[in-house]
Amino acid sequence: MPAPTNHLPHLLMLLHAVERLRSDPGLPPSFSMPDRIFLARSDPEHFWELIALRLQGHPSLLFGAVRFRRQSKEASDWPRQSLVSYLSSPAREIGVAETPLPPNLIELMIPETGESILTFLERARGGGTCRKVLVDREVVELAFDLRLDNPSRHRPTGDELVGSDSLHLFRTVQGHILSAYPHRLSRKLLRSEDFLALRRATQHTTTSGRPLPTLVVNRSFLTMVARIEGGLAGWLAHSVPFLGDLANPKHLLDPLLESYSAYRQQLLHEEPVRRTA
Repeated sequence: MPAPTNHLPHLLMLLHAVERLRSDPGLPPSFSMPDRIFLARSDPEHFWELIALRLQGHPSLLFGAVRFRRQSKEASDWPRQSLVSYLSSPAREIGVAETPLPPNLIELMIPETGESILTFLERARGGGTCRKVLVDREVVELAFDLRLDNPSRHRPTGDELVGSDSLHLFRTVQGHILSAYPHRLSRKLLRSEDFLALRRATQHTTTSGRPLPTLVVNRSFLTMVARIEGGLAGWLAHSVPFLGDLANPKHLLDPLLESYSAYRQQLLHEEPVRRTA
């Protein structure tokens, strides 16, 4: 079955975002422009940036703009802390009506049903009224940036360096099998109040490996991890927890993405977007 029509603009954005973040040269240059990708609203001290989140109990990926404080020491046009740091410890001075939020809550500015992301960003920057919701960060299973200069890809320091340059396998609470290069893995794995970043992530199934963007994952969403020694193929073929036959085949980012991909060309009359290997 195809995805619901009112969800198509968001799934289209998701497809473009994943392929662009994996450096697909076939995507149009406009997808690297801040006002088309992530910039929703700004002022001298803060700006609202669009991110993608997967939440417990929500059937599909959610796009929302989060208010970040500008940082002056980063080599970026829109400097701010990494998403993994933000979700691990949200800034308390930012919130509804400029008042501090209760602990663990983050504020999202969200698009309307059926509204394209570009339309939402234009409306938000133009001062239009946008709906805002509060999300408990502990129910955020994963999230990722939409900008190319992803702050969550920045190299860690200190104890966060442990294991950062080694490939690891992960199994999620829902049975997804992932390989990635983790940041912040040296800390306790199952701890719901903290997140880690997975660079060069891939989801593994019985039939394929799905390239993913750099993911920021809640530790409570992961049940086990293994440092890869002796080759990834051997682990996927002979390690019971990571066998493809026991993996969740649904797309990690959005269960609707697989059905939408199959119907995308007919529904939107698009040219196919070139994928990375």
